[in-house]
Amino acid sequence: MSAAVVPKPLHGRRALLFAGLVALGLGHALAAIAWSLLVRAMIHRLGAPQQATGWLPGAGSTALGLALATAAMLGLERVLAERLGQSWVNDLRVTVFEHIARTPVREYRRSTGATSLRFVGDMTALRRWAALGLAKLAVAVPMLAGCLVALTLASPLVAATVGVVVLGGFLGIQALTPRLYETSVEARRRRARVAAHVTERVRSRLVMQAYGQEDKERRLLHRRSSRLAGAMVRRARMVGAVRATGEATIMIATGTALVAAFIAGVDAAAAAGALAVIGILTTPLRDLTRVAEYRVGATVSMERLAATLRRPIRPRLDSGEVVEPPEGAGTLSVRNVSVTGVLSRVSVELPGGSTVALVGPNGSGKSSLLTVLAGLLLPDSGQVLLDGVDLRAVDEQELRRMIRLVGPDLPLLRGTVADNIRYAAPDADEEAVAEAIRLSGLDEVLAELPDGPRTRVGEGGTGLSAGQRQRVALARAVLGRPRVLLLDEADAHLDPTAATAVDRLIAGFPGTVVVVTHRPERINSVQMVWRLRGGQVEVGTDGWREQLTAWA
Repeated sequence: MSAAVVPKPLHGRRALLFAGLVALGLGHALAAIAWSLLVRAMIHRLGAPQQATGWLPGAGSTALGLALATAAMLGLERVLAERLGQSWVNDLRVTVFEHIARTPVREYRRSTGATSLRFVGDMTALRRWAALGLAKLAVAVPMLAGCLVALTLASPLVAATVGVVVLGGFLGIQALTPRLYETSVEARRRRARVAAHVTERVRSRLVMQAYGQEDKERRLLHRRSSRLAGAMVRRARMVGAVRATGEATIMIATGTALVAAFIAGVDAAAAAGALAVIGILTTPLRDLTRVAEYRVGATVSMERLAATLRRPIRPRLDSGEVVEPPEGAGTLSVRNVSVTGVLSRVSVELPGGSTVALVGPNGSGKSSLLTVLAGLLLPDSGQVLLDGVDLRAVDEQELRRMIRLVGPDLPLLRGTVADNIRYAAPDADEEAVAEAIRLSGLDEVLAELPDGPRTRVGEGGTGLSAGQRQRVALARAVLGRPRVLLLDEADAHLDPTAATAVDRLIAGFPGTVVVVTHRPERINSVQMVWRLRGGQVEVGTDGWREQLTAWA
């Protein structure tokens, strides 16, 4: 297993966008220098009105040109910055989604709410860092340097004074950063708890209503929301301190520049030019003040994303490593398979085309064994072979086509019934879909639904009965004629009609079937029984029909 590589904010095309932003910063710097020189020249000319008449049109045109150029650069800066942020966040979002999708179930047990926060709150913080932090840094640093050059042209003393004040302001902001980080971590943790609580309770609101716990859950949410509010206020206090430091730096820089100009004996024209530059200087100073805020938020979010991406996933096979199983009936060979805490050196053989009932007490590891047989959970040791080929050597998409799993952890998805049937094989032809519907007994259900296969279902299959949901799930699994069908208590909690449909599917399925069941009558449709107890599998032989009730 391997961990994912975190996309870099300045990788590939984004490096060019960043270079473009730096170029815009240099353009702003040149504009600031030009504006300072223009103001200085205008003040000189205004001191001699008789010389200004022929010069004013040119000066006005220059000023208008600088204003239009600055406006154009600001507009382009916003576009490039947003492209930089969206490009990075898009890569991050896809990387995190793919990683979570490929992470074994036992490796990832985060709540839905906390996971959603990865894709909303954390991505927003990272986008802000790229679009409003890195981008502003690229523009503000050259612009700040240009302003200091312009001040140096007016008076080296003024430039040195402003530079010292700006440096002091940045050191003050840096001193506040650790505390800002602490409050940001706390705020994010509180936000994740509230998001997890709300998401999970809303999804399970019927449980709240059935047990009369609405008031209790409301009080719990109120407490957690109050703690979140307190954490956000503490963070806001530190953000306010950082921003106040930046504003104070701007005001002090302006005041000290005037004092320095007076001490240096700068003439009125040079002083006016310096003040014009200081006015321009406020923009990069404010931007750089916000950079610290965005950087801290991004650091906190990236730490959580990095923790997610460090979780091991199943590596993709190179083309030279892939082995295609030969044509076969779906023979499964389990050899010395162990999963810590669940299975211990399990070795069993299931001939192709046969049906086995997997029984055992609750918590014995039946579902875990099925996920191992499906190749969704890699064992700590041992191997599972499909028609003589190790599952780990089979192309992942091909493996999913050959082995299908039905169980309570594989619910229906939001969409139509037809969307759910075709989920595993979107390109399946109508004949294959019709066969899957017939095998699963779904044709009877479709006749009852108001819009047939176009009937919409909610998350988890809401809008359908348990029996209807199960038959849609069965049709989804058998579409494309897999070699092996794994049924995890597919007949649990079903009415007799739905249970009969499962019986017909097992009897008519042409491949290998492993069915987890607690129903003694299911034994009539299987050729073999596996009993799972204490991490070991016992194969039922003589008298196994009589033993099933005790085993189940």
